[in-house]
Order: sequence, then structure tokens, then C-alpha cells
Amino acid sequence: MTIGSPSAGRLRGCRVLVTRPADQAGALADALRDSGATVVIYPTIEVVEPPDWEPFDLAFATVAPGDWVVLTSPSAVRMAVARLRSTGRLPVMAQVQIAAVGPGTAAALAAEGLRATVVPDPGRRNQEGLADALDQVQAGTRVVFARALEGRDALARALTARGVQVRTVPVSQTRPCPMPPLPAFDAALFASPSALRAFVERWTIAPLRSTVAVAIGPVTAEAMRQIGLSPGAVAAEPTPAALVSALAHALERGA
Repeated sequence: MTIGSPSAGRLRGCRVLVTRPADQAGALADALRDSGATVVIYPTIEVVEPPDWEPFDLAFATVAPGDWVVLTSPSAVRMAVARLRSTGRLPVMAQVQIAAVGPGTAAALAAEGLRATVVPDPGRRNQEGLADALDQVQAGTRVVFARALEGRDALARALTARGVQVRTVPVSQTRPCPMPPLPAFDAALFASPSALRAFVERWTIAPLRSTVAVAIGPVTAEAMRQIGLSPGAVAAEPTPAALVSALAHALERGA
């Protein structure tokens, strides 16, 4: 592998495995290619509908002005909007306050004609940071937290401890998808613990030990450590630019 100068933001000759679902990999793949990397789209998971829409439907049947809806991924936005549109309840989203975990989720909302009222500051774009950004939400306020079936509950716990009425409902689920033979790669980018787990269940940890494993944030990095893998880099923000920067710095260090 012949790597271009990471300090110049180039990843020439670096073959990067992108494990995100194919429909979510576009912006990251473009950022990597702009930095000179060879991108290998290799999804390990797919995002599908939850096993039962009833909890989601019941929650949105009772939302009212002054309530909040929290969304923590672009896929959650897409799935929620599609379901609300199909059930004729999409107009309720214009009556509530919406919190988004980061700019990607806010952009997905904007693409649907919706606006995020709250987005955490840079460096705090996770559930914990979103809980802090919602410090103005008063006790007794109703919040619908639409997340993946297997998602984390850190935000729900933090808000509930402040007296907020949180209703957590599944809007999607992730599952391993069929994987072709593993191609040659120099670095692998993981945007969730579920993507990492699916890869390791199929191929074990061995292929990652001689490459640079990049985590989108601290939760995915901790999932790596729990299986005995030291993250080669952890992105400072869950954005394509931050992931590219983290990989470039890792290569510069010789990770």
C-alpha cells in the first residue's frame, strides 16, 4: 500500500472497507474518494422495518403540540416519515418540537420538509449530548424517542431522571446481511456496534488485526475494545469529514 500524505488530507492507495448499509454510504464514500482512497462498499448490516409498528403508531396517534420527537439517525428519519406518511399521520410532525442527534439527521429531516429544533454542539453529537441539549425540556413534557429496536437508551434514562415522560418506540431494526468473499483492504470503517458485530460474526476479528479499524464514535470504539480490538482511530464527530480525518491521522501515526 502506498499512502499519500495524510497531513495533506490524501489517502492515496488506501483501500477502505465501508461497512455501512449501501444506501447510507454515499457521502462517506465520496469524502474518501475525494481524499484519494479506493472505496470498497461492503455493507454488513441492513436497516429494515421493526417487527411491529403498533408501539410507533400508538405513540404518534397521541402526540400533541408541545410534545417532542427525538430522532438519532438519518435512517430513523426516513423510516419514521415513511410510516407516518403511509398512515396519514405525517402532519403531526409539524405540531411538535424535533430533536436531531447531529447534522446528518437534521439534513434528513430538512429533505422531508421538517426542521430540527435542537441539534447538539460539535463534540456532543451522541445520545448523552442530545440529552444535555434538551435541558430546557421541563418535567412532565412528553417525548417520543423513535430509535432502532436494538438501540441505546442513554437519552431515555437521562430524560426520565429529570421527570420527562419518555416513550421509546422502535422505528427500525438492523440485521446482518449476506456478505460476499472478503476483499483486500487496508482500513475498515464501522459506524455502529451492530455493523462491527455482524462483520466479526461472519469473519472473526482476525482480518481487522492487521488493518486500521476506524470507529464513528466512542460507543463503537468501546464495542471494539469489548471484543479485544484496539481502535485504530475514533472520529471526533459522526461525520464523513471526521471519519476521513481520523483515518488520515491514524495512518500518519502508523496505526
